[in-house]
Amino acid sequence: MKKSKAFLLITLLMGLVFISFGCSEEKETPKKTAKEVQGVQIKTKEFQRVVGWLSKDTVLLQTKKHGTTYFEELDIYNEKKRAIFNTNESISEVQISPDYRNILLYSAESDKKATMRIIALNDGSIVAARDTKPLTTTFYWNDESPEKIMFVTYSPQWNFHIENWDYTTNQVDNVDLVSPFISWYGDNLVISNNKDKPDDELGNLYLQDIRDNATKSLIVANIMQFAVHDNVLLTIEKSSNEKLLYVFRTIGFQNFFSYDSAREYDELGTFIPYFDINFDKNTFLTFVPYKSQKISSGPHEYKLVKVDPTNKKETTVLELMDNQPILSYETGDLVLYGYLFDKVIDTKTGKMYNLINTPTKSF
Repeated sequence: MKKSKAFLLITLLMGLVFISFGCSEEKETPKKTAKEVQGVQIKTKEFQRVVGWLSKDTVLLQTKKHGTTYFEELDIYNEKKRAIFNTNESISEVQISPDYRNILLYSAESDKKATMRIIALNDGSIVAARDTKPLTTTFYWNDESPEKIMFVTYSPQWNFHIENWDYTTNQVDNVDLVSPFISWYGDNLVISNNKDKPDDELGNLYLQDIRDNATKSLIVANIMQFAVHDNVLLTIEKSSNEKLLYVFRTIGFQNFFSYDSAREYDELGTFIPYFDINFDKNTFLTFVPYKSQKISSGPHEYKLVKVDPTNKKETTVLELMDNQPILSYETGDLVLYGYLFDKVIDTKTGKMYNLINTPTKSF
């Protein structure tokens, strides 16, 4: 009997030890809760737009008050803001550099003078500046060499002129290309979509070294649009009269994945929905119509789709969406959404947050 009691006592003590150990383990590894995007309150008249991402947690906010435009860094999780730069000039364009270190600000002082400025994001200092005429201009920042910006300037008659600005040396070189539909493809290589007429739906894609105007190579024929990011070339083509074809190509322009979707069209050609320009071999986000059809004047709804070109997978993030611009931070889980990028979509959970709250905002 004594042995039985002793054995029972030892068993009970060991059980209590295990229970205590289990409880302490549970306390040491609590479940983590995901961070929630916090919407910041801004007056309707003051909010201009969210320009884009500065990091995985912050965005560049543009506001205007009493005639002065302000640029601030906004933390999407705690609403904290940090002043970067302000100006009284009229803003035409703002772009964030590929390395997220600077911004390009194109502003007009008067109807005769405009200025391109490179502004450091860390302290708001002016890194470089160049005076020019206030004409319609599009800018193309070089991913591999962020000190280079190619820009296309249009005259009032819509003739175009292309130049390459190295803002570290303040050197500007003319670029001889026959098309304004261009993109960098390396340090000195440029891809252009050459069309017989500017309003043609289809064109041919050429590769050219801007240091050698005499040589250019045909890459792909009969494309509608193209985009380049992270060593991936995306061409958008017609699969058929009923399908739109997205073709993903490697550095050597070899097709490694094709994705087709429904196609919308009218007398002017094919309508291409918005897609995330920060795509790579593993992630591509785009809006997809539910069926192929001729575009009508009524409302249109789309699904937001996430495609994995490497593993050939497709998942729907959100249903019944408006086709509006989207932008990820280097293909992260969060994307800015909306014409003013005033919303954030979590592509993992499918949740959408209001990043900017204004008193008259409708939800």
